[in-house]
Amino acid sequence: MPIDEIYKKIWEMAKPYYEKGRPMDIEHVDWLIKEAMIVCEKEDIDISLLMPLVILHDVGYAKVPQENPFKLNIRQLHMDEGAKIAKQILDEVDYPEDKKTKVVSYVSVHDNWALGDDHIYHEDKILGVFNDLEYSWMATEKGFPALMKILNKSHSEMLEHLETNEKIKRRPFSTDTTKKLYEGCLKDRYAEQNKN
Repeated sequence: MPIDEIYKKIWEMAKPYYEKGRPMDIEHVDWLIKEAMIVCEKEDIDISLLMPLVILHDVGYAKVPQENPFKLNIRQLHMDEGAKIAKQILDEVDYPEDKKTKVVSYVSVHDNWALGDDHIYHEDKILGVFNDLEYSWMATEKGFPALMKILNKSHSEMLEHLETNEKIKRRPFSTDTTKKLYEGCLKDRYAEQNKN
């Protein structure tokens, strides 16, 4: 399924920020874009909100110190900076005002779970689905080794990290589609481990 021109334009404008951010982020966002299109179609999710969130959520890493992205001060800073960049890009593409306001707000809080705030993912399905996709990325062929490196974990330790992560209890999967996606990715990582 082809991506709409408006999202292509947003993605092209976002890429230079990602090139200055974390090394894995362009692959990360490419994967999220593909999966977000599928989830929006299967689950009747508003693509005009989810897609720009997916594309713009981590642009703020271009404006923060290049250190552990899981440190809480870095997480907060990348959301604050990302919201400014998201607004600038969405202004430039003349995105609808009501949608722009919502997307910028999403970018400004998308990692709030790390700060102990889980309620927003239960109250807003767009954020819930986004959080599901972000978590699933950690179990993908490219995301798994990238996160292993950042978290300094072995393959088996990373599997244990995913299986025991509080996400599953605190922010259960918002849709059957995202849950199945995650389960399929995790199954593939177990298959890799069993080959070795």
